[in-house]
Amino acid sequence: MTDPTDTARTTETYRESLRVPLSWWFISLAVAGLSAATLHNGAGGWRAVVPYATLLPLTVVGLLVLSRQRIVVDEGVLRLPGARAPLTTFGPAELLTAQELREWLGIRAHTDAWVQVKPWSKAAVRLPVTDPDDDTPYWLVGTRHPVDLAVALAPIEDLGP
Repeated sequence: MTDPTDTARTTETYRESLRVPLSWWFISLAVAGLSAATLHNGAGGWRAVVPYATLLPLTVVGLLVLSRQRIVVDEGVLRLPGARAPLTTFGPAELLTAQELREWLGIRAHTDAWVQVKPWSKAAVRLPVTDPDDDTPYWLVGTRHPVDLAVALAPIEDLGP
């Protein structure tokens, strides 16, 4: 019989979609509509339709593409858009508030860090890289649920009895 802790990391333990906030949809579509109206400029015929038929769908497609990215922790691996690493690569996760996130993106930032933070992120998790062969000092991952992500990233023995 196998130990249940051996299979605890073989299924997906965390998934988060990095969706664009609803307010960004309203603002983006309003800007696209106003831009199309400016380009339309009272023209008749097909020139009246082309700016709207181009800018509004392009805005929607752009927002949908931004909303497709995900953070996934499964089978002992952290998967982000453009990167993946085993959980054994990282030290304990550090939860960051909005103010701390601004500092880690600004005055405390390291040029070799891996940063996956969306402009609308208000919280993040900082993961120090413990692999001596890796020059990356830490990963900075923006999330809406930093506590849940930190729990999913914690080694099983750190979660207690």
